[in-house]
Amino acid sequence: MTVAVLATELVPIYEELVDPELLESWAKAVFRRPERGKIVASPVGLKRGASVKLVETVGRREETRNVPLADWPVELRTLLDEPLLSIDVVARHADWHARQTKKGRWLVSRAKPSQPDADPGLARHDRTPTYPLPPDDPEVARLFAATGASVDKQRQVQHYIELLRPLPIWSRTGPLRIVDAGCGKAYMSLALYLHARRRGLEVELVGVDSNPEVVDRVRGIAEELGYEGTRFEADTILDYTRRREEPVDLLVSLHACDTATDEAIAAGVRLGAEAIVLAPCCQHELLVQINHALAREHEGRSPWAPVVEHGILRTRLADLVTDALRSAALEALDYRAEAIEFVAAEHTTKNLMIRAVKRPHRSRAERALREYRDLAELWGVKPLLEGLVSLDGSDARPQSA
Repeated sequence: MTVAVLATELVPIYEELVDPELLESWAKAVFRRPERGKIVASPVGLKRGASVKLVETVGRREETRNVPLADWPVELRTLLDEPLLSIDVVARHADWHARQTKKGRWLVSRAKPSQPDADPGLARHDRTPTYPLPPDDPEVARLFAATGASVDKQRQVQHYIELLRPLPIWSRTGPLRIVDAGCGKAYMSLALYLHARRRGLEVELVGVDSNPEVVDRVRGIAEELGYEGTRFEADTILDYTRRREEPVDLLVSLHACDTATDEAIAAGVRLGAEAIVLAPCCQHELLVQINHALAREHEGRSPWAPVVEHGILRTRLADLVTDALRSAALEALDYRAEAIEFVAAEHTTKNLMIRAVKRPHRSRAERALREYRDLAELWGVKPLLEGLVSLDGSDARPQSA
């Protein structure tokens, strides 16, 4: 079997993961594959000697095997020779993030360590799992107690922050400016604030929600916790955006209902956010438009008839079309967008996250705009987002709804 030449950009990651002296300094490496699920590697100490534990996601199952340290370099090369979407390494001295473009080029970045205080030494199988917010930390315990987060909610919060850790914003040196559009009870944004502070960053967090009672409650929680860098405002997303002129680093929006997610996208673009992270919910707008379009087309003789004649399938189709258009729109607006699983499917079907990072150049914008228009035309839809922000990049300011 011929072994492919290792991409030059991946050599530093390979060397860090196979160096026996450095095995005690990295905690986890995640390899995401386009069709076969992900593999998570972590050093472990076994009675028979040091090994690397591999946990492979196969459908909804996880399959685990241990690779002896002597066999790990060959196993790692085999992994790197597979088709990969991304690689993320959490190490004691630095985090590595690698993404492969559609042309096969690797984009690799080295960031500040997300777990700088991790204990050295190979992990044991019975070692307590590591979390972005250690549950036994008194400050973390105070946060969860003050917000009333259930065990399930705490698990969601930890997973949420884990998914945001690859964002390049964490390596900045100045204040980190975060806007939570439709913050609700602010479980996630208050946790983000604490996570950023624990990493030594100065944080400015603004939570926006249209419910004044919820905003008052969250303000009280933030004051109780002593989170001085936070501010919560009772307002609509777009009205707040029209008043704010200074840019932000990160705009997040968790389960903003229906077109509120489109307003959050427009707000992030308007504010020049370096990263936009969304967990959409309740995509009703395009469901209605798709129903009308199909009713007009050939008196219902569409090739999609076997799908759309079933209500639950038609609803899920509308969800997919909506979020595919949102991802394409973000790409057209100079962001690199990726759709990933947020919450496990057994908890909720609304388990999609769109994670987008601003591109330095308009490398894909024109093609993404064509793809957006082709998909919208195919289904005969016009999302509200088109009226909020110009997708051709000529005017990033959202218009009146």
